[in-house]
Parts: sequence; C-alpha cells; structure tokens
Amino acid sequence: MVALALGVGALMLALLWLLGLRQRRGRGGAVPALAALAVALLAGSGAAAMTPQPPARDAAVPGTIPFSEAALRKARTKDRPVFLYFTADWCVSCKLNERVAIDRDRTRDAFRRADVTVLRGDWTRRDAAITRFLNAQGVAGVPLYLWYEPGRPPRRLPQILSPDTLPTLAQQQSKPR
Repeated sequence: MVALALGVGALMLALLWLLGLRQRRGRGGAVPALAALAVALLAGSGAAAMTPQPPARDAAVPGTIPFSEAALRKARTKDRPVFLYFTADWCVSCKLNERVAIDRDRTRDAFRRADVTVLRGDWTRRDAAITRFLNAQGVAGVPLYLWYEPGRPPRRLPQILSPDTLPTLAQQQSKPR
C-alpha cells in the first residue's frame, strides 16, 4: 500500500512537472492535466477497493489470551505469573521485540515451565479499551510490557527487550520461593 502511494505520488509529480513545462512554453495543459486527473482517480478507486487486513491474530506464545481487563483480572486470581504485552502491526519496536524476545523457543519453554499466562493487547486499530488501559499506566502508546508476579504489583519492563529478559523472569518464578 505504501509502495502504491509512493508510486502514484511520483507519477503525479512527473505529470505536474510536465504540465508546468507546457504552460511555460505557452502550450495548453489539457492533456497532462487530464492524465494527472485520471491517475488520481484510478489510484483513489484502487485504494478504496483495497480492504485493510485485520490485525494479526496469531499469538507468539501458544495459549495467548486477547487482552481485556476482565481477562487480566481472571489471570491474576490464579497463583501464577502473568505476562501482558501491548503491540501493533505498525510498531517497529513491537515487531522487533516479538522476533528477538517473545516469539522464541526459549521464551515459550520458560513460560511453559513456569506456567505463565500470556495476554496480548493488539493496538493496531487504536482500540479504546486498550487506550484507556495504556493511559492508566502512564503511557501514550505501544510497546508496553508488564510482568505480574502472584500477589505483587505489576512490573513494567523496558520497551526494548533482550532475548534473556522473559526467560529470566520466568525462571525466577520456577524456583521455589
């Protein structure tokens, strides 16, 4: 979609430049102007016909639960750790963290051993409930990573996660207290 917009923009600029050249030479600008209008209409109708893709629903960690405040409350009633993360398809930092730290065998294994509940909030389309939750945490956007240990307040994790961050937290929960 971005490539299409850039291509149409470049074509429009070229046509407008040609129109300017013709006008400076005293020639009419009807042909380039009509061509520019046709390109704009074609691009607009093509963009309107394209339906946006829904946000990715595949969870990085098997058994991931979509975020809701009710789901978080329910997860916290159990005597097990909870990892809550907020992401968006357009968020470069989020995608990098998912690749480097969340969607990894080591993290999945550590979460399974520590019986971690994983909740994921998808803010791709600026969901109002997620926006309220983010604001209540003092942040204006994503990424946001929260770690809940049983009986303790949430711990905000850094916005950039290392490959060791989540497995280390999970391993600490696996040890006898």
